[in-house]
Amino acid sequence: MPPKLVGLLAISATLMAPLPGALAASHTRAAPLAKGDLVITFSGYGGGGYRFHTPTQGIGTACRVADTTYSETDAYHWSFRFVLPPTGGSSDSPLSATAAGQLSSSLQLLQCAGTAAATSTCTQALRAPFPAESTDLTYPGVTVGLVGRSVSIGAVGELLPATPQPLCDGIGVLLPNPVEAFAQLQTSVAIPRAQLAATGDVIKRFTIADAGLYAGVSLSGSCNSATCDTQTCADATTAVSPPAGTPVAPPSSCSFDETYSGTIEVRVVK
Repeated sequence: MPPKLVGLLAISATLMAPLPGALAASHTRAAPLAKGDLVITFSGYGGGGYRFHTPTQGIGTACRVADTTYSETDAYHWSFRFVLPPTGGSSDSPLSATAAGQLSSSLQLLQCAGTAAATSTCTQALRAPFPAESTDLTYPGVTVGLVGRSVSIGAVGELLPATPQPLCDGIGVLLPNPVEAFAQLQTSVAIPRAQLAATGDVIKRFTIADAGLYAGVSLSGSCNSATCDTQTCADATTAVSPPAGTPVAPPSSCSFDETYSGTIEVRVVK
């Protein structure tokens, strides 16, 4: 689990903490659902992209760095279903889980001095976690708290690579996106208890974009300068000015944007 997720888990501790005496549900439930049970479904979809362009530095035989263009497209969806007693509590094991995704990238290097031009691609499929991977802190889980007139639901999950390594051709490498949103699916919603009692089935929508999935990190960013850092898409700063006459490096451009949306559904078994 990326260490930055720990910050969000700490911020959400009040919502995500189990109620006193609550027991985590087992991964499978052989008995039929009991009347009054709460069926929680955390589902959604997401996607985005990451791209950067670094122009050629130097001319002709003096070329030092080839023009480099990288582009990545991300797409994914998931559905995790849990069952909790009417009193709420926590479940760190879904009753059912389906998820899939695809990361696709292309990398192009133009000819530079003695280096030939090259183009390559990479793909990486995503899948839902297996029960054996339940020790990961972002393994699908849900917490339901009934406090006053409100029902609070917190959900967490992730998607994992379906193969150990990306499938690449040529010189391709699937570069790490600054924010892997699919690896840190987390959100929380609240619904009126009276609404759930009256309808028995309430769906709450959520969208997380610029605020990011954890404290202090955005899901989008960009830079366009000679000091653009293509690892983070941030404009770097130099404390010391270069000597007079030093060639100015051409500006690089970099941008990324990841979003995810979905629903948390709470249904009361009749």
